Amino acid sequence: MKKLPAFFILFLLCLGCASEKVALLEGMALDGTPVCLENRSQIPALVRKFYATRDLTTEEGKIDYLIERVRTSNLVFIRNQVHYSGPGSAEFLRWKLRRLEKRWHVKVETAQDFVSQVASGSRMSGDPYAVVLGDGSRHDLQDVLQNELNALEACLQQGTALPEEEGSVPASTEQKTAE
Repeated sequence: MKKLPAFFILFLLCLGCASEKVALLEGMALDGTPVCLENRSQIPALVRKFYATRDLTTEEGKIDYLIERVRTSNLVFIRNQVHYSGPGSAEFLRWKLRRLEKRWHVKVETAQDFVSQVASGSRMSGDPYAVVLGDGSRHDLQDVLQNELNALEACLQQGTALPEEEGSVPASTEQKTAE
């Protein structure tokens, strides 16, 4: 008779743990901030560095930026239950992009198309691609790359990615001299 209440208590404890909301595969951290491949505060500097060698105003440049972010990441990427490094995942994403365009005639015209069609998941198994962050949390790669793309777009809109041309006067200085 005493085993039944102990079992019942254990069952309720397990049920309570299983019903807690787990922040997996949502692209958001527990504090509600978007999850990126690295610290979000470092993204403007990374965008500036990338902009020095490539044109981020084109969709092709934005796709290259996202693939480069994956390539240089030290995180674990999961595709069809197999773990890959950043360089291996980036190589696969570039291969899949070319294959979709050449074999399946899928037009990947924008970085948004890349995130939703290439980085979303496996066409073979239907499983989403995932990334395991340094803290052990697991998120859909599509959500994380969407956050990366949003951060890139914000940097481009704010002009933090664009190097100032030599001899140009910063906008704040122009405004003061015009007053």
